[in-house]
Parts: sequence; C-alpha cells; structure tokens
Amino acid sequence: MKRIICLIFAISLIASMSHAGPLIWRSAKTIPAGKPIIQMNLFYHVVNKLYNWTDEEWTDIPDANQTTVMGAHFMLGYAPIKNWEIMAHVPVLKKDKDTLSSFGLQDLWLKTRYNFLGGKGKPFITGVAAVRLPTSSEDDSPTLDDRTLDIGAGAIYFQKFSNILMHFRLGYWYNMKKETAAGDIDVGDNVEVLFKPEYMFSKQLKVFLSFILVETFKNKDDAGNEIDNTQKRRLTLTPGLVYSPIPGLKIRPKFLYPLEMINIGGSNFSWKIGFDIWYVLK
Repeated sequence: MKRIICLIFAISLIASMSHAGPLIWRSAKTIPAGKPIIQMNLFYHVVNKLYNWTDEEWTDIPDANQTTVMGAHFMLGYAPIKNWEIMAHVPVLKKDKDTLSSFGLQDLWLKTRYNFLGGKGKPFITGVAAVRLPTSSEDDSPTLDDRTLDIGAGAIYFQKFSNILMHFRLGYWYNMKKETAAGDIDVGDNVEVLFKPEYMFSKQLKVFLSFILVETFKNKDDAGNEIDNTQKRRLTLTPGLVYSPIPGLKIRPKFLYPLEMINIGGSNFSWKIGFDIWYVLK
C-alpha cells in the first residue's frame, strides 16, 4: 500500500510539469557569426484547474490547493560561425501552495541550432538539438522540475510574404526515467508543434498569434507498463506583439490562453502572462 501511495504521489508531481518551451522558442533565422544573444522570459500564472478523467472535464482546484507560479528563464547564446548557435538556458522558478513555498533553479539546458537553408526571398529552415540536465533540488516542495535527463530535437521553418511572416516549428523530447520511492518512472515523451502567423506593421512593431500544441505520452512504471491517465494534451492560444525600439533589442508581451475543450490530463492554469526581452549585439 505504501508503495502504491508513493507511486501516485510521484505521478501527480510529474503530471503537473510542462516541458513545452525553449526547444522551439525563436525564429529559424540565426544571429550573425561572432555575435552574442541574451534573452530573458518572465511569466506568471496560477495552477487552478485539474482534469477529471472520470467525467472527462476540467474542474476548479480549491483556493487553498492552488499553486502560484512566477518564473524567469534566462538564455545566453553565441554564434561561433555563420548559421550555427550554441546556447545555455537557466530557468528560475518560484512556487507557492498554501503553506508550502519553493524558489530556485529548475533543470538547466544546453542547446544548439544550425540554419540549413535561408536567404533573401527563400524560406529558412533550422535544426535544433538540446539536452536538459537534472539540476533542480530534490528537496523543493512544491517541486520545481522533474529532475530527469532529457534529449530534444526539432526543426524550425520561417518564410516572409510581404508584411506577413509565417512560422512553423516541430520538436520532440525524449524524457528519461525519474527515481521515486516507489521505483523508477519513465516520464512520457513530448511532441511540440507551433504555428505562428505574424503581421509586420513596421520594422519596429509586429503582432502575432501562436497556436502551440504539446502532446505528452503516458508514463511507464519500473516494469515498463503504461500508467493510465498520465497522458496530457495542451493546446494554447497566444496573442502578443514584438516591439523593437532600437536595433538588436526586442520586447514581447504576450498572453497565453489554454483551450480546455481540447486539453486533457494533469493540472493547468486558466491564463498566463509573459514578458520576453532579448538583445543581439550588432
């Protein structure tokens, strides 16, 4: 019985994690050779929804059990040669749930991108690969990340049609095992898909509408058996704008709204706000 309770608790923690994010963050265009890029993403949301598998609907989490989440994701990148970027990602998170509070590093990222195709009047296609390292603390409560070694790969497409910019991005995360008191849990892999049309009013101002789908497969126990009701689907609608007050600097406020009629599994927020800043040294 104790083993079963531990397993259920571990699954509930893992199910609350969301792996979508920086793997397919940016456009297919790479920064100039020899130049650095610095990016900071800030966000805030409250985890206030839980999926009821019996009734197949989202239910409200009581106020005392809701989790307030504030975070910042820092990225430092560099282009050693033309078309090739290397990056390090440092995500920091703060969670508050009733009397519990945790603050610190999540799992760190190392990432690389290479632009295979692109030029004036041509589409841009860029490949991306990443590894996520289990650097978050085991003692955090609420937990800040799942502490698994994960490998990601993806492809990013971009093309400009007059004032309309089209982005299509596809990524896959191979998520490895997590040790728990009840035994190892093989965390379900993720598929990420992003479709984003943008409209460019000027060189300084663009507006966009992103459709982001993340499909998470079922977890498996230490015997390799799939664990029921651990799969997730997240389709999120994200409007926002990009403002460039000076060359190299971009500011992006955005609003994330999950489409509950499509989404299933785990817990989620009703809305989320984000504010991104990045700078490429010219």
